[in-house]
Amino acid sequence: MDNSASSGEFVVRDLEKNYIDGTRNIEVLKGINLTLAKGEMVAVIGASGTGKSTLLHLLGALDRPSKGELFYNGQNVFDHSDQQLAAFRNKTIGFVFQFHHLLPEFTALENAIMPGMIAGHNREELFAVGTELLEKVGLGNRFDHRVGELSGGEQQRVALARSIIMKPALLLADEPTGNLDPKTGDKIFALIQEMNQDFGLTTVMVTHNHQLARKMDRCLVLKDGELEPAVF
Repeated sequence: MDNSASSGEFVVRDLEKNYIDGTRNIEVLKGINLTLAKGEMVAVIGASGTGKSTLLHLLGALDRPSKGELFYNGQNVFDHSDQQLAAFRNKTIGFVFQFHHLLPEFTALENAIMPGMIAGHNREELFAVGTELLEKVGLGNRFDHRVGELSGGEQQRVALARSIIMKPALLLADEPTGNLDPKTGDKIFALIQEMNQDFGLTTVMVTHNHQLARKMDRCLVLKDGELEPAVF
């Protein structure tokens, strides 16, 4: 099989994920095949419990599959060691979750630059980039505010800035508007679209919001462990 791909593409081949529950083997993903073009925005919808978050975790190399491959720039990501996978995630993948997972003892700016700090990048350069990103997401006057001093929407904006501080190739968003009121959720989605356009970010977003899903380049539904085009 030809494993070549265009530069910047993510190619998923025959991805499976099983879990053992007592004596039962539970098949969550049953041979997922997917190509993500550079800069493409893809929505994944489906009923709760169908494995959407599991799929994102595999795309982001947070977990290893039971079977299958994930190629980026022609190399199977899962051939990497755990240490190499951690470095790959830090450099190549940005994550935005339903729960922002910010560190309460740090300021908005410190939270935004945390992936760069973990990677050992220059602190002053990170502060400059983080300041620019926070301004871009509308938090130019909130740099020094701690998490508890920010609204839910503001916290998610910090999480979005944090997700792209390393200029990743792929942004994975798991229900990023799920805990927000509709108006704030729409603003966060608009920012994700803006980041996609400004930075050429390939973007995969899991959502229950079909209205937002329709605004993306492609919408797929995960059902019975398989992906298929969504029909609205």
